[in-house]
Amino acid sequence: MDPLDRRGFLALGGAGLICTIAGHQITTDGGQVDVEKLAKEVPVPPKVAAAERGGGEPRRELAAFATSSSAVREYWIAAEAMNWNIVPTHRDQMMAEKVKEGKTTFKAYGYRPYSPGFKSPLAPAQVPGPLIEAAVGDTVIVHFRNKTGSPVTMHPHGIFYANEMDGTYKGKWTDPGGFVQTNRTFTYVWEAREGTEGTWLYHDHGPMDPLPVFKGLFGPLVIRKPGEVPPEAEFFLGFHSWDPTVTGLKGNYACINGHAYAGNTPTLEATTGQRVAFHVYGMDNFFHTFHLHGHRWIEPDGRIADTKTFGPADSFRVEFTEDNPGRWFYHCHVFQHLHMGMNGWYIVS
Repeated sequence: MDPLDRRGFLALGGAGLICTIAGHQITTDGGQVDVEKLAKEVPVPPKVAAAERGGGEPRRELAAFATSSSAVREYWIAAEAMNWNIVPTHRDQMMAEKVKEGKTTFKAYGYRPYSPGFKSPLAPAQVPGPLIEAAVGDTVIVHFRNKTGSPVTMHPHGIFYANEMDGTYKGKWTDPGGFVQTNRTFTYVWEAREGTEGTWLYHDHGPMDPLPVFKGLFGPLVIRKPGEVPPEAEFFLGFHSWDPTVTGLKGNYACINGHAYAGNTPTLEATTGQRVAFHVYGMDNFFHTFHLHGHRWIEPDGRIADTKTFGPADSFRVEFTEDNPGRWFYHCHVFQHLHMGMNGWYIVS
């Protein structure tokens, strides 16, 4: 048996159950899962079928979901399939070595921003999806279109929403927003009420959950306090993983914003004297830590910290005034994750 290199050793692990969908157990050693084929086995819920026929109980008008607000934030977002390269440089700058896996591109899903009415794309489909931003008192309207081959949705954390706007599959009780079929559009209305301020996220929560999430359908959501001035340097970082179940590739990759290894993950830049904020969240089955070299911050309970542990769908903000120039690492301090690519550069001038 050939000896294992560092990356091969860290990628070892037994099979684990990811989920059960349509009676199929999805495991980490079961090979790549065809999400779109599996989706055909999931029946269309009654309310969704009735809405398709134009019958059934009518959905309330959008205005009925919103309170009086200071502003309406309106977004047009589509879920699309795309080719995604996990390690575009094929190098690990932290260890100054080449990533040995030859193929690092696969068919992912991503949320894509559009101009009003879906007239034209504003950016490529990406992982994570576009930032959704609001202030307390705002109403957020998201026109969502599914351009993948599987029913998918948009489900938010933190913000207030009525039951019909949950964006979640609930079996026979599913509303149309929880089962958006291919080439269909649904409009979500969410409210940034008092008490919802914070760093949050959104993700697919449809009938194939969590596989579309693991294929890239997630993104950041931030709700600011009234009158809050955003920091001069602000970064949104999703910690997650790609494994062969969704990629069909040989390797396991621990990622930040869709990419693995410094030089591929986001290179963040700030200057001394700036107010800096890191918005961090996790979107896989694992616990991670956020560690920033050469810096520390004050936690809400008053503790001084330089590392913060978080789990699946946890989200938080770290903020400080920059005072330490140099080339620094930010990374997960779970050592397997660190050396499977969950690291990046933070450069302060």
